[in-house]
Amino acid sequence: MVKRISILCLALLLALLYSFTSSRKERVDFSRVERRMLHIPTAGLFDGTGYFTVTSADMERDGWSFPVEDGVLFTPDFRHEPVGWYIMSPEVKHEVRAAMQGVVRLVRKTDLGKTVVVLHPNGMETVYAHHAKTLVESGDYVSAGQAIALAGADHGVVYTYFALMVNGVPMSPSTLARPDGSLKFDAMQFRLDESGYVRASFCRRGEIVERPPRFDWFRVPEQVDLDRPFSAMERQHVGVATPGLFDEASSFTIDLSRIGKWSYPLPGAKVISPYGGARKNHTGTDLKTKPHDKIRAVFDGVVRFSGKYSAYGNMVVVRHANGLETCYSHNAKNLVRVGDRVKAGDAIATVGRTGRATTEHCHFEVRVNGVPFNSDYIFDHGRHALRKDKLTFTRKSNGTISVRKD
Repeated sequence: MVKRISILCLALLLALLYSFTSSRKERVDFSRVERRMLHIPTAGLFDGTGYFTVTSADMERDGWSFPVEDGVLFTPDFRHEPVGWYIMSPEVKHEVRAAMQGVVRLVRKTDLGKTVVVLHPNGMETVYAHHAKTLVESGDYVSAGQAIALAGADHGVVYTYFALMVNGVPMSPSTLARPDGSLKFDAMQFRLDESGYVRASFCRRGEIVERPPRFDWFRVPEQVDLDRPFSAMERQHVGVATPGLFDEASSFTIDLSRIGKWSYPLPGAKVISPYGGARKNHTGTDLKTKPHDKIRAVFDGVVRFSGKYSAYGNMVVVRHANGLETCYSHNAKNLVRVGDRVKAGDAIATVGRTGRATTEHCHFEVRVNGVPFNSDYIFDHGRHALRKDKLTFTRKSNGTISVRKD
């Protein structure tokens, strides 16, 4: 039988449940990061034992129910997130209801539209998105079945996007429930392994079924709000601080082994001048291929700068949710504009020699808070491969950034 949750975690969750039922007027104050970032680890969830258990009785106690009354599942041809459910509503602005009791962690516009995330006493989170209007605020307690939003319309279809999350990792509701809302399992245990993957074991009719870790279950924790509009300074200059990056702490960590999609910035290139260079003041890595070859975004992100910039010539700067910014310069032509969303591998520029350059190449930089550091920490340039290290970035009192490989 699946192990029960640790006494400590159980006490904390019961305390949360008690506060929910007995102190409804009190609000929960989440941190700025928790209020803004969709995919982030749940504080304390895996402390102590490294796992927690949820039973069907737990979910039924918390009031588990289908979030859209009379809703019908469908697969849209205009947009499709592979993890969650798309639920068609019977009418415009149909009420979207909390699937279980809990406390609202996030209410804001994301890539999925107007989004609500609810944290539940059992440790799970539910995500509701694509709304015409949200009816709750971060910190609000909600009961199972309480209206939290009104469904929005797109391409003539009124629908809601619904997903589960564990420790910031999205999970399909189909893993746990049938389209009619009935549960598929007796109990389930979630564990965080040494690599940071969430593994799940399910018990059905007394038999344990182990689900192997899936890479698309994992999302790298977000450090930066990519939906925040850029200031004039951010749109016009390269070496600027990233707002909010060090608001919560003086350091943050990126585990490169957990990054799913990535691309080498210039496939087929060779390094003609490394970081530092002969005079020790070269702030990037020069990559050489043929003129007008396509330069690729290394990670998903948003274009913060695109234009001519002093000796850099034509330059593109992409801000990534993981806290990094990547810079590509001396381009013959920039193919993107400020505010464009790009995916890893998207062509963003072509190789050139604009600015101060003696040959056609891509000057590639990686920055944190506007400060460049050696891209060798990120890429093995000889193999054109992403490294698998954990990197900790710390802002010092003088504004410089230190990088430590764990």
